[in-house]
Amino acid sequence: MVLEAEDCERAPATSVVVCAYTTARWHTIRAALASAAEQAPAPLEVLLVVDHNPELACRARAELPGIAILDNEGPRGLSGARNTGISHSIGDVIAFLDDDAAALPGWLAHLLAPYADPDVVAVGGAARPHWPSGSGRPGWLPSGGVLDWVVGCTYAGLPTALAEVRNVMGCNMSFRRTVFDEVGGFSTRVGRVGELPLGCEETELCIRARRRLPRARILFEPRAVVAHQVSADRLSWSYLRRRSWSEGVSKAVVSRLAGTGSAVATERRYVASVLPAAVGRELVQAARERPANSGKAIIGIATAVLAAAGGFLRESAPRRSGPGTAAVEPAPATAVTELDVRRGATALPVPANPEVVYRDAQVLVRDGRWTLDLLRLPVTGPRVDFSGLRLATPPARPEPDSWTPRVSVVVPTADRADAVRRCVKSLLATDYPDLELLMVDNRPQAAEAAALVELASEDPRTRYLAEPEPGVSRARNAGLAAASGQLVAFVDDDIEVDRWWLANLVAELADEAVDCATSLVLPTSLDTPAQRTFEQLKGFGQGMRRQVFSPELAGDDSLYPFAPGRFGPGGCALWRRSTLTGLGGFDPLLGPGTPTRAGEDLELFLRLARAGGSIVYTPHAVAWHEHSAEWAQLRERLHAYSVGLSAMFVRHLLQRPKDLLMVAAVVPNRAGRILRTRSSPQDSGSTGPGARLLLDQLTGLVSGPVALARSTWRVRSRWSRCG
Repeated sequence: MVLEAEDCERAPATSVVVCAYTTARWHTIRAALASAAEQAPAPLEVLLVVDHNPELACRARAELPGIAILDNEGPRGLSGARNTGISHSIGDVIAFLDDDAAALPGWLAHLLAPYADPDVVAVGGAARPHWPSGSGRPGWLPSGGVLDWVVGCTYAGLPTALAEVRNVMGCNMSFRRTVFDEVGGFSTRVGRVGELPLGCEETELCIRARRRLPRARILFEPRAVVAHQVSADRLSWSYLRRRSWSEGVSKAVVSRLAGTGSAVATERRYVASVLPAAVGRELVQAARERPANSGKAIIGIATAVLAAAGGFLRESAPRRSGPGTAAVEPAPATAVTELDVRRGATALPVPANPEVVYRDAQVLVRDGRWTLDLLRLPVTGPRVDFSGLRLATPPARPEPDSWTPRVSVVVPTADRADAVRRCVKSLLATDYPDLELLMVDNRPQAAEAAALVELASEDPRTRYLAEPEPGVSRARNAGLAAASGQLVAFVDDDIEVDRWWLANLVAELADEAVDCATSLVLPTSLDTPAQRTFEQLKGFGQGMRRQVFSPELAGDDSLYPFAPGRFGPGGCALWRRSTLTGLGGFDPLLGPGTPTRAGEDLELFLRLARAGGSIVYTPHAVAWHEHSAEWAQLRERLHAYSVGLSAMFVRHLLQRPKDLLMVAAVVPNRAGRILRTRSSPQDSGSTGPGARLLLDQLTGLVSGPVALARSTWRVRSRWSRCG
């Protein structure tokens, strides 16, 4: 069934997403986009997502008018890029086309026709190999297509007519948008990263969709065809071995996420029936006319099977995971929970998560609105073991005060409607009596701006502001300028606050000598090795002791302002408005959204400390942060922090060169701490941070001055254009 011309108006509105990572495929990228745009019915939109390649993104924006160009907002890799495309698309159906595949006429019509059945949630099509100019099918690749999956194409054994299948194929597939709303996007634990030939992210998604949606139907439509370009590097024996090994690795990862039966059921049938039949055909061919080619084909089949089995077994074997592995191993994890002693120290259940086994728990112990302790306790079965619980001396707490001045909370965000919704909901739930909440959209031209405007309209305490100039510092400064509160808080959009968070911060600023109060920020989850490593290396909490930082208490320690990280997290802090305006707000050359990528909050703390201001860190103001779950995300974040730290010190010296000796005394110590973390013990069961995390941080420190120069150049260029 194909959509006739008169049926095109009834076809579901479709977004076509193409993901690309290298300029080396420029010609095939253009061909893929053009082939999608020329379909009938025409797609509602065609989007190109660029996977962390500024050069490619710049060229695409300059040479591809009419195509929406997006930067991958997730971790590097195809899954992150596809999820970015999903979040920005507006179609009822989202179709995915590889950057080296060109859709043939009728492709989209054939993909869309089965969606007339409301139970159909995904439809995939076929891919025919397009061999390099002057080359043909290599001798090791059997005729009949039995191994064509190695070069990314449809292989023998798939249905020859419209039929239900376990999963669609990544280079040519489509999904209803409601699937992503129900089960989430592609897992970043699997999938291709750059030229690393991993995959199976679509397999895992389809298995997940079937489990969550019992009536879901996933179809293969062989008439929806794309021509898949086979590059010359895929015609070698070495590529056959690498690709097959990676396929085995990917299947092992999916087995952990989705269950071994679902993950490899199709492969068992393929190995048990399709491959033996192919070997039989090649033996017949060898006896008749072409023994040399048939011999190569049989060796190719054997190589593929053995390599894939080797990759599967290697990845399935119990081992310790670390940065650079294909996926996070399901190792013993740390549960995150809390206990209020007013309710009694009864048995406390750990979160239900079938993907992990909890060995211990990080338990926040509270007495109503006050924090008592943060403990690591063993987990016995599904519950935290409280036997032998001994609480520490309660930390100092401010006296509750009737002083409730107006507080403005500024939440900068950039195209992250889901995250900011959770953040805003938690802030409004604090029930502070005189609160205004300012959401500052730092990407108001993006599709999710409408969702933020709608969110702001749901509560009279909330306002939406647009700040089109990129950079979290500019967004925060825009919020500060619009704020009406005597006190102003800044909260990152990936943070959720506790009910008593704001009241306990305000209690600290009842003392007129205090300029700023910072919070205890804890992880929402410690399920993965990457999350546990981040908490150990960079966790935002500063302990259970209330601390006051001021020149009077610092005494002879003239270097204390130059360790601003110990003051607490700037992304969850409350300021006296007069102090902020006196300091001039956040530096627009620093922070996310600029080349420096971080450091804006630390630089403001540094300026405050050098000006003689006072900061209080309180463990009673509790908030929760979602740490990076994947190694790639962790590496990216630690690198960004190091870039920002270095840029922040350079920026300070440009403004106060007399502080050179003090900065010179601090920076080597910071670099030394990074070097020492490589061999630090891990109490969460993961390996040490490793050489790659170490290298990411050190290269970040080196990159800071250059990043600051680029940030300065951008600002000056913007001024010159405005002039």
